[in-house]
Amino acid sequence: MLAVNAAAGGLLWPGVETGPGMQLAPTPRAVQSAAETDTDPGTVAVIPFTNISGDDADDWIGDGIAETVMADLESQALLTVIAREQVQSLLDGQGSEIDDLATLALGRKLGARWVVTGGYQRLGDQLRITARMVDAESGVVVQTLKADGALAQIFDLQDQIARELTTDVQLDTTLRSTPARIPAPGSSEPVAGGITLPRDNQAALAERASDAERVAPGEVGNFGVSPRATEAPPAPAPGTAVSAGILTGRVSVTAGRADEVPLIDGQLDDAIWQRATRITEFVQRNPIEGAPATEDTEVYVAYDDTHLYFGLYAHYSDPSMVRANRVDRDQANYRDDTISFYFDTFLDQQRAYVFTLNGYGVQGDSLMGSSGGGSGRGGGGSRGGRSSMMGGMSGGSTSAPRGDSSWDALFDSGGTLVEDGWTAEMAIPFKSLRYPSVGGGQAHRWGFQIARSIRGKDETAVWAPTSRDVSGFLPQMGLLEGLSGLSTSRNLEILPTVTAVQVGNLDTATGGFPREEQPEGGLNVKYGITPNLTLDATFNPDFSQIESDRPQIEVNQRFPLFFSELRPFFLEGQEIFSLSAPVNLVHTRTIVDPRYGGKVTGKVGDMTVGFLVANDEAPGKLDDVTDPAYGQTANVMIGRVRYDLYAESHIGIIATDREFSNAYSRVGGVDGNFRLSDATSVGFQAITSSNRDRDLLATSGQMFNVALNSQGRNLSYGVSGYTIDPEFDTAVGFIRRRDMKALTSQIGYRFWPESWLINWGPTASYGRNYDFNDVLEDENRNLGVNFSFAKSISLGAGVSRDMERFAGVNFDKTGYFARLSVSTLRQVSIFGFFNFGDQVYFSNTPFLGTGSRGSLSLNLNPFSRLQSRISATTSRLVDPLNDTEVFDIKIYRAQSTFQFTERFLLRNILEYNDYDHTVGANLLLTYRVNSGTVFYVGYDDHYQQGALIEDASGNAAYLGNSEFFPTDLLRTNR
Repeated sequence: MLAVNAAAGGLLWPGVETGPGMQLAPTPRAVQSAAETDTDPGTVAVIPFTNISGDDADDWIGDGIAETVMADLESQALLTVIAREQVQSLLDGQGSEIDDLATLALGRKLGARWVVTGGYQRLGDQLRITARMVDAESGVVVQTLKADGALAQIFDLQDQIARELTTDVQLDTTLRSTPARIPAPGSSEPVAGGITLPRDNQAALAERASDAERVAPGEVGNFGVSPRATEAPPAPAPGTAVSAGILTGRVSVTAGRADEVPLIDGQLDDAIWQRATRITEFVQRNPIEGAPATEDTEVYVAYDDTHLYFGLYAHYSDPSMVRANRVDRDQANYRDDTISFYFDTFLDQQRAYVFTLNGYGVQGDSLMGSSGGGSGRGGGGSRGGRSSMMGGMSGGSTSAPRGDSSWDALFDSGGTLVEDGWTAEMAIPFKSLRYPSVGGGQAHRWGFQIARSIRGKDETAVWAPTSRDVSGFLPQMGLLEGLSGLSTSRNLEILPTVTAVQVGNLDTATGGFPREEQPEGGLNVKYGITPNLTLDATFNPDFSQIESDRPQIEVNQRFPLFFSELRPFFLEGQEIFSLSAPVNLVHTRTIVDPRYGGKVTGKVGDMTVGFLVANDEAPGKLDDVTDPAYGQTANVMIGRVRYDLYAESHIGIIATDREFSNAYSRVGGVDGNFRLSDATSVGFQAITSSNRDRDLLATSGQMFNVALNSQGRNLSYGVSGYTIDPEFDTAVGFIRRRDMKALTSQIGYRFWPESWLINWGPTASYGRNYDFNDVLEDENRNLGVNFSFAKSISLGAGVSRDMERFAGVNFDKTGYFARLSVSTLRQVSIFGFFNFGDQVYFSNTPFLGTGSRGSLSLNLNPFSRLQSRISATTSRLVDPLNDTEVFDIKIYRAQSTFQFTERFLLRNILEYNDYDHTVGANLLLTYRVNSGTVFYVGYDDHYQQGALIEDASGNAAYLGNSEFFPTDLLRTNR
């Protein structure tokens, strides 16, 4: 039995409908020219069907399908079927795998005009058979078929496939060129290649066109293509992925050229969709890997010189399951059903653009790095000082990655709910993307994936099949081909900002509220220097619309807390400066009050580059006007160059510098990551720092890290070792802890019942940390177990046994933890965690107390326009000697958003901390024209109990009967 690449389901994933130009994915492998073989227009070679399920016990099914197809094809007078033995003889010489071009070469060697190939998949007692017919001369897929049914109906399914193939062959043997545009019934209109069809064949083709319009959702039909689409697609441009030979077996689709522009209103009634390439076959990424998607999906693809167009139809067998809310851009990704499109435009498996729509056409856009993640708004990357090596070990999630949503692109979209689901349209300008230039006559070839999220079933369906045995999302994407003649216009965005009114803080010495009414202006500019490089510049940027930091417990913290970057200028492109290191070398929140800034990010050949400069006014805002540094500014420079080697592998350098007054902080180093196999990678960082403070005291130190990680379907593990010198420091990054020589290890195993219990598995970790005097400072041992259930329910629990040394005392601690996530209903979801056990009280007289810490979040969506998130965070410590409470902190936060229209929304944040007795209120009205043009009106108040406000002398300032005070009023127009 031939072992064809199961991930690709044979050759081209069978649900891709084409016009001419839909071709099997070319690879660097040489192919025998069609001229080398004298093909017979009536000769067919049938390749044994692929067992996609991979169960050897089902191999007999493929033999039976092939035999039935051969027998029925032989019954046709016009056809000659090549003997199975002759086909098998050539297959045996191909080895264990056969790719797209090898299949075409095989057909030509056999002298076949047509090649029939396909696959089958068994899930319990259900069976799916897919088949495709390929023109051996041109490589064009001329017909795709699918049959679903019970295993007991296998003979009927085989006959159905054979019957439809033979019907199509009878029609198509008259054609000596690629598939043609469908002529009008009763005419003698020439088709591709200058051939005129007889009237009876014209009628047959017209009937097929009519049938295609009535095809059931998810089934295959034939659509005509525009005249320009009948031209053979230009040759693809070479790229990193091509030279590395990593494209073999990838599914591929070729977009047809559009001769008209659709109206982007969410209605699929434009003529362009009747001529566009149609994709209907999707398989599950989760919960049941490789199984057919439970709901039908139709995606239409077309393009012109300036835009890439997509039409979407998401069907539901039960429309009440649709989750669609009218939310702000980038928010639908978290709670709604969505369809996402991924574009790896450089085909280097390092980075992808992501565009997402929900049922109302709400836009989402992001940049996804090779790790598949991104901080997004409210994210913030690595929390320095922690080596997060567990990855997907504990969660077992296989949903499609979202990426970093701080990136914003200009594109058009529309969506609407329909009787059996929702439809949407999207137009993406090519100038919103970065992609390599290609020579004349060559076409772009991009990595491409489509992922549909169905929240009510916790299901993610993808076009290009993925495997849990392969770590990473980018290496498993398919291909989008045939894009040529794209516009080379540059993107220029000019975003002025104006702050109209600002009222300052309470003067605690006088109890007054000095008013400051000084309108300020700012400017942001984005320019596409080349299709590969983008310049961002900002002057006096305004970030008043950014929401406040999410609350964190600040009491009894031994090390500094990490607060994520929230400002768009610094967020966008931050993945270029990010290293998977135990410290965060670039943390732009250290640039507190930028007067101006600029950055260049993108690619030059195989190198990813990033360069950022900023001038920060905050360090010079001192109370002592006699200080020589008063009024001075700090200059910050960050540079990064990364040479992209191959799939998710690179070697790079980084340098940072901050100069203020007579002090400086400089960091430089090298890093690399190398993918060793589908699941395993190894990375390293070697960094050195040099610092001088304002008293001219100079210090220097180093940080070294090496880590090995493996993420498989079942087994995952990681081990890392790193050292952080006591004198290692950076004024541009974030270091949680120094003076460390640590070794950490983790292992996890995951079982996949793929039923009501989707997966479960245990995890374990062990780590030791010494200081530079070789004193054991920490020893950590953890055991846990995690479960993922159907209906979007997950939970986990575990126990830890640690030793922590503080103030020269070793404290042995035992702790327990649990977490829960439930998102079964559209209207409500719950997330929570709780830790309980021994906890050190960090003070001059430390002791081991009994502590607890937890958080509970409730998401409410009573109707599509209103979303609320209510959370409570608590931390408590008790001295067990006398059962006295050391502290008990509760922080409550409620964030609600009401979407009046697609463009106009109101956001409200209320927050209360019962330990500090503080209350915060934030209102923000937003009118969004597009991703780059937004008007804000904001109001922000912070209150604190009057008896707790300290005046300038350090004494409490009482404000009479006034218990709270307002701090500022912001109204910002953009």
